[in-house]
Amino acid sequence: MSTAKQQILGRIRSGLKRGPLNEQQQAILSQKLTSRSRTIQPARAKVTGQTALDDFKAMAIEVATEIVELASLEQLPQTMNQLMKDSNLTQQPLVLANEPDLVALPWAHAGITTDIRVSTKGDSVSLTNSLCGVAETGTLVLRSSPDSPTTLNLFPDIHCAVLHKDKIVAGYEDAWDWVRDGDLPRTVNFITGPSRSADLEQTLRMGAHGPKRLVIFLV
Repeated sequence: MSTAKQQILGRIRSGLKRGPLNEQQQAILSQKLTSRSRTIQPARAKVTGQTALDDFKAMAIEVATEIVELASLEQLPQTMNQLMKDSNLTQQPLVLANEPDLVALPWAHAGITTDIRVSTKGDSVSLTNSLCGVAETGTLVLRSSPDSPTTLNLFPDIHCAVLHKDKIVAGYEDAWDWVRDGDLPRTVNFITGPSRSADLEQTLRMGAHGPKRLVIFLV
């Protein structure tokens, strides 16, 4: 344990007027930290099936997320082409996550130039997959990886994400179960709508600290 950490914990123990945990207390603490038992959840965090899908869409739209429903992933290039035309971005590259199902789509046939890399300031539009969606709040959950760096979620003006309907879960507890399934990523992003702030004179500004638009392609 580092000296700084020892000093911090020492001050906490001094404030609590006790010493280090004994073996029994350490065992109890370890069990609580590794246990995934759940506490009380609201009813909206327990929904399933069509109700979960409907709740997710309603909550996402309420926070200004754009929902585009697709019958299959193969429809995505042409749909993205129309989105980029409507946004006057036809001369801009689509910054794409290096994920096999996305890379394999016929982007060139749809008239879209893709750029597979980390995103940087000034990028206009990106496309990623998502781990799951949370019906409780209309939240998108993304895991970082070498093929899908977090910059893709945060830097472009428009962040587009693919979400399959069978990956919509009820509550945050379910989402964390998905995150923990496998090696923990360096970063987990819970994204609820586009970036916004009302810090200045209580005037709502979109894109204050990230994308101005969040578009979910619901497959």
